[in-house]
Amino acid sequence: MVRFYAIDCESVQNDLGKSMVARVSVVNEDLETVLDEYIKPTRIVADYRTSISGIKPGYEEKAKPKDEVVRRLKSIINGYVLVGYDVENDLEALGISHSKVKDVATYQPYQISGQKQSLKKLAQQELRLSIQNGPHDSVEDAKAVMKIYNKDRF
Repeated sequence: MVRFYAIDCESVQNDLGKSMVARVSVVNEDLETVLDEYIKPTRIVADYRTSISGIKPGYEEKAKPKDEVVRRLKSIINGYVLVGYDVENDLEALGISHSKVKDVATYQPYQISGQKQSLKKLAQQELRLSIQNGPHDSVEDAKAVMKIYNKDRF
């Protein structure tokens, strides 16, 4: 029985210089991908941030409207714990809130001298796992978050 889901999002920059969510991925506690959708931009994309986000020009062709993706996301996570790295940023970008959230970025035992570590460093530190060796992949990042969370279940 699934009790936890992990989420990660990738963003692009719009013509106003603001971040805009472009991809959302969710995995269950067995590391199975249950949602991986591209979101149609609501403004002109000025910078795809491909070297960081992995999002490439043309992603819009297979993207779905944000409200459709958010509706599906909410139906998946409703009533369950949502795990993430700086998860409030992802939720804010999606325009939603969730009452049961666990954030590996702010979990004190994972911090060094009170400072949160990057997900890349945290995966290396806690799992000896090498991730983000190039553009980010929201499925890979969500799986890393779930593996980190499964280790201690705080």
